[in-house]
Amino acid sequence: MLLLARVTPLLHRTTLAGLAWGKRAAMVAGMAVVLGLGACGGGDSPSTSSSREQAAAKPASDSEAYRFLQQASFGPTPTQVARLREVGYGPWIDEQFDAQPALTHVQTVEASAAAKARSAGPSPDDIIYSWWTHALRDEQAQLRHRVAFALSEIFVISINNVGNGRTVASYMDMLTRQSSGNYRDLLEGVAMHPAMGQYLSHMANVKADGSGRVPDENFAREVMQLFSIGLYDLDDSAQPKLINGKPVESYNANDIKGLARVFTGFSWMWPASKSGAPWWKCFWRWNECSDPNTQDISPMQGYAEAHEAGVKQFLGVTVATQSTANPQASLRVALDTLANHPNTAPFLSRQLIQRLVTSNPSNAYVADITRTFRQSNGNLRAVVKAILLHDEARRPAAATLYSYGKLREPVLRLAHLLRALPHTSDRYLSSGSVFYAAIDTSDAASSLGQTPMRSPSVFNFFRPGYRPPQSAIAAEGLVAPEAQIATETTALGYANFVSNILESGWGEWGGTMRRNDVQFDFNPWLGKAATPSDLIDAIATLMLGRPLSGTARTTAITAIDGMPKTTDANKRQRVQAAVLLVAVSLDFMVQQ
Repeated sequence: MLLLARVTPLLHRTTLAGLAWGKRAAMVAGMAVVLGLGACGGGDSPSTSSSREQAAAKPASDSEAYRFLQQASFGPTPTQVARLREVGYGPWIDEQFDAQPALTHVQTVEASAAAKARSAGPSPDDIIYSWWTHALRDEQAQLRHRVAFALSEIFVISINNVGNGRTVASYMDMLTRQSSGNYRDLLEGVAMHPAMGQYLSHMANVKADGSGRVPDENFAREVMQLFSIGLYDLDDSAQPKLINGKPVESYNANDIKGLARVFTGFSWMWPASKSGAPWWKCFWRWNECSDPNTQDISPMQGYAEAHEAGVKQFLGVTVATQSTANPQASLRVALDTLANHPNTAPFLSRQLIQRLVTSNPSNAYVADITRTFRQSNGNLRAVVKAILLHDEARRPAAATLYSYGKLREPVLRLAHLLRALPHTSDRYLSSGSVFYAAIDTSDAASSLGQTPMRSPSVFNFFRPGYRPPQSAIAAEGLVAPEAQIATETTALGYANFVSNILESGWGEWGGTMRRNDVQFDFNPWLGKAATPSDLIDAIATLMLGRPLSGTARTTAITAIDGMPKTTDANKRQRVQAAVLLVAVSLDFMVQQ
């Protein structure tokens, strides 16, 4: 906070990337993104023909490598840049998908819970530790973790509602495994995971009876609306099909009721060690049939006694009356129907492009990925590879187009910052420890306004079709999903947060050093602190792979030049200020 207070008055009414800073420089820079995402570029949307040109096999520069790694990882590092430039885009993607994580999330949360002596086992805090540890340190599987994070923002659960750390960790591991798998298998993994069963309340969902009880419809609704086909019939570019100028709904209330009957009778796995217990004690997980070591992390199983055996109709498909209730057979028909629905490929393709590359992909880009999705039978490895290698993702000229790019969500900005700057972690680097002591970052006024795996609802932190009200984005018919959590409060909170962690470190306070867990090392740049232009260029190149653009560089140099430079403490503050100025610049906050 003191650092931000020192820097802001020096800026007066200068500009950053062509946008007014005013009295609260960092806040206005953040809000400018909300009000005009395309302010960094100009031109038209990518054309159909140009979007299908062959992308280069290797990055032509460090800047191009940085741009790719912003899309495909949690932030570029010199090691990853060098490897990418050596082997090229395709081989790098293959290497990343072929590699397995160094540790699973379940292993990480169990280690952190043991280190914390949590007698009840892993908690939501351990999930936060694990997410950050894998995002920051697992170099061999960066792409897997990045895609898994994208999937977690589509197939949403939240530690606000699922408090068992091992169960949530198991869900994260499932998404990580399925990041290179088949969509149909992913959908079953999601539907049958106990974390999702608890979150969307279809665990222990019981068939209708004569008392008027009816099956819970929550998951049946969301699995269509959010996880597969969406609200409206779509063409191959994910644009709604219109009849008389109006979109056509892809499902109705009867489809929800029919599908809800399918999702009855599924509950906790029946442990082999409890084979003699009555079915209903395992269904409800009474003490006589409780085995947390296996049930917390195993897929739900079907119990015929609680499954609806009658006819089930949805989306034009009928599951005939079963003489003996067969939950697995009903499930298979339902998931096959959703996976093969004509909407599913464009619906998922567009969202994956949004999560990895750009908020407003051209129709041709989406249609190309839809084609890959269908031709590969929903192979997510092929889909992700096609997204990242598409000319619209790789062509440098695309980054200058008005509609291209995306506001980077806060946790990705912080991950990029932490991966770029050398730092120590008392917990992670201590003997026998495998985790960062990261902390919740949900507070909008003093932190990021976002914590991984802590979405406020099943609709994620932001919606894929969000348009900031009364903005240039809305006027152009474009969307900016991440702008839904970008407000004056979060913009200033982000600037304050970055200022604070640069000065005092980040993470849980304590340990043997009695300080915040993550501490930054600014020593490599102290020798450049006396020359603002050299300093800001060095920091920008470290974080962006290139200097700041336009007037942003001049503004940053002017700001740093107005700071004292005599003592070592002065030099350290100049380096911190340079990092802060890059971190709140549009070059850093907007992915293009």
